[in-house]
Amino acid sequence: MVSALHVDGINLRTSDGALFKAVGSTEFALFKRWLMPNGPTALVAPILEERKRLAHEGGYDGPLVARVMRFAAAPNAFALDPWSYPMSAVTDFTQFCGDRGFYVDWTCGDAQIVLPNPTGPQGQQQHLNEFCAALVPCPNAIVQTCNEPFKNGIDVSQIVPPRWGAYLRYSGAYGESGSWPFGSDLDFRGYHSDRSDLYYPWPKWSFDLFASAASLSNMTPPLPAIIDEPIGFAELARPGRRTDRPDLAFRMGLAISYCAGIYFHSDPGLSSDGFGPVVSNCFRAYCRGVTAGMRE
Repeated sequence: MVSALHVDGINLRTSDGALFKAVGSTEFALFKRWLMPNGPTALVAPILEERKRLAHEGGYDGPLVARVMRFAAAPNAFALDPWSYPMSAVTDFTQFCGDRGFYVDWTCGDAQIVLPNPTGPQGQQQHLNEFCAALVPCPNAIVQTCNEPFKNGIDVSQIVPPRWGAYLRYSGAYGESGSWPFGSDLDFRGYHSDRSDLYYPWPKWSFDLFASAASLSNMTPPLPAIIDEPIGFAELARPGRRTDRPDLAFRMGLAISYCAGIYFHSDPGLSSDGFGPVVSNCFRAYCRGVTAGMRE
């Protein structure tokens, strides 16, 4: 099991005081896969093993973070009814990942469809409360109130993850200096960076990652910042949404030197499937960039 995390200024640290950087990937459907027949051994363990192997091939052998959906609506590949599973499964899944060297960054989406009521029985706050209670035994948990809450139906200034365990919390309210919704700050900040594909051969987003990370890390009050869903990677590029270039994945990984973490977003990560050859190359390159960015 990996170590619990805590905030130290603009840094995250493990329980022994070591600097921690959030290195990992979108794995939105991983918990949904867990809940399927033979899910833990047949559908989840092979994905965790593949991500660890590719990270090693890229020169990174530290802990990884899986960013996982706790609920969402169809037709998403990661669609999951919020009340369709026992909360004991949340504990079991998170501990299973921790035993394999993974932190789990829990997020959600489409609350306006699958969980529209903020309060009351089986409302958003109750689900979040029960979910957080299930994470109390898990030192490897991170809780995001909502992914892109401005379009996913949760007011993060009103619905707040309780502080009951060692897990870290961030709201999912995104912005930068001058526009940040400070009332939504929890333990750290998250950011969705720009995906503009201008200025070939170096797209705008590849510069913005560095500028955003530096800006977020120097805001007041000082808190760690994680870029949690930057440009995605795919077997075929889609300008402004997905890229297939390992050189840009490497450059993205380098941005971790300016922030507390940056995640690898991808098409197969939405369904938590195995990476194809192009995405695998990009993930290796991202890990090489992360390793270079973390050198003192």
